Amino acid sequence: MSAGRSSLPRRIPYAGIWIDNYSLTAVPGGALLAGGIEWHPDGIGSRSQTTGGAAFWDASAEAWHPLAPLPSPRHDHAAVTLPDGRALLIGGRADQIMEMHSTLLWDPRTQAFQEGPPLREARARPVAVTLPDGAVLVLGSEYDDDLERGTRAELLRPGARAWEAAGQTARIFHTGPVCVSGSQVVIAGGRDNGFGFAIIDGTHYAPPLSRTTELWESERRLWRTSGPLMESRDEAQGVTLSEERILVVGGWDQGQLLATAEVWEPGTGTWSAAGTLASARSSFALTALPDGRAVVSGGLVTGTSEPTAVAEIWNPETRTWSLGKPLAVPRAGHRLAAVGAGTFLVVGNHAPSPEAPPETSWELWRPDA
Repeated sequence: MSAGRSSLPRRIPYAGIWIDNYSLTAVPGGALLAGGIEWHPDGIGSRSQTTGGAAFWDASAEAWHPLAPLPSPRHDHAAVTLPDGRALLIGGRADQIMEMHSTLLWDPRTQAFQEGPPLREARARPVAVTLPDGAVLVLGSEYDDDLERGTRAELLRPGARAWEAAGQTARIFHTGPVCVSGSQVVIAGGRDNGFGFAIIDGTHYAPPLSRTTELWESERRLWRTSGPLMESRDEAQGVTLSEERILVVGGWDQGQLLATAEVWEPGTGTWSAAGTLASARSSFALTALPDGRAVVSGGLVTGTSEPTAVAEIWNPETRTWSLGKPLAVPRAGHRLAAVGAGTFLVVGNHAPSPEAPPETSWELWRPDA
């Protein structure tokens, strides 16, 4: 990879002005970009539509190759990489479909999509993780017409043609960060059971924030509670580190943006302080580095609606944060895929100039370079 030319942001091969709510998944030889919402010019404004567009980023050529459209266009879906190198797209939404049962499998050898096993429950904005044995666990849903549905998990075993029930969470209704630690799946807080989001007579209601940690054990397929988070966090980010520890960063609590972080130890099942960011931010990306460190990149800094390019790296030895190499341009809500040792493909929106609308671009980023 040529560091010189890959560091500059360049537009990805999509129609329209920009895209949102797509998936970016690391696959053998590069990364897969799939689905999303395309925004197109419409007079003095813009209009949106679900896209079936997909593209493969070839790491050897540092170039995008458009793919045949998705059999079923979607956005707000989950995407994971399977042990055999295929990518699995799960659930989501479309223009006239609020929740989807369907899944799609993409094979890097043929670079083609095919229908996968349908979910037991239709899900919009699901959360999915790949387990060490290659199985995929999915839970969560955006809609609340069934107050328990979002807490019921399902499992797809390697080679299986159908999803299986995988238990129901003990308390958490809308999940916080969901990470894998060994054979366990860890939910780091979220919103408690009780009721869904609603607006009644102009007042917004939501399930209460919870510091509860829930663990799923693969052998028994049961969820149980564990030691609580140190702070309540809404929209926090989490990532699995080396030695199966889990780092959770940021979020909101009572309208305040948090700059704090905490780490979960699998041996004790407890959380402890993991330092404080130099600047609190939302809509950032949290990424594990190969050597056990982690990096926060971009986001919207507290006190401003403008995105930042600033990155901060967490040191597990000192539990402190320090500045890392910034992104090429300010970004928020961006996605990353590991495409080499310490190298990440970054895809997200940025404004080429103060007067210009945002466009979706990509860059290669090496936090230590």
